[in-house]
Amino acid sequence: MSDLDLLTLLAVRLRSRGSADAIRATVEHLSERTGLDIDSELVAAAANGQIRTRGEEGRRSLTPAGEAELSALLAADCDQAGRATLVTAYEAFLPLNRRFLTACQAWQHNTARVAGLEVFAELTQLLGPILDALTHRRGRFGSYRTRLAAALEHAGADGRWVDSPRIDSIHTVWFELHEHLLATLGKDRTTER
Repeated sequence: MSDLDLLTLLAVRLRSRGSADAIRATVEHLSERTGLDIDSELVAAAANGQIRTRGEEGRRSLTPAGEAELSALLAADCDQAGRATLVTAYEAFLPLNRRFLTACQAWQHNTARVAGLEVFAELTQLLGPILDALTHRRGRFGSYRTRLAAALEHAGADGRWVDSPRIDSIHTVWFELHEHLLATLGKDRTTER
């Protein structure tokens, strides 16, 4: 399997029920390259029974075989020192994530929207050193900082950039980062503390 195979399966997990366009964009973010032949990767993964396509919009998700293959690829991609860095970063991420969820709930209930943006900006700043450590170990973590910064900038003028699932909003990017950490470490949201 190639690096592109790993990134494609990872993008399908991160954008569960995502369209081919959403998955393509996510692979490009993870690889920081454009013009990749993701459609061929998706066709091959479907032929191998690793992804399924549903609905008229062609939403993709991993099959159990795809989840197993992704887990194996991610495990093989991480040496002991890299795993230690990832675990440390994940542990540092968890308290920020709890604050992030509280800020999202406050935003959705229309309480203190301007203060909410300040909280999202602060959390993004606090996330910076964690992202630096992750990116040092695996470049595929590199785009989260710029994506969050762009979403924050847009959110000042348009509140949809905070939590809309249809755009690369603050919530969308944060959620993908969280899923990326979970997938890389072989963890599940249900077992988080």
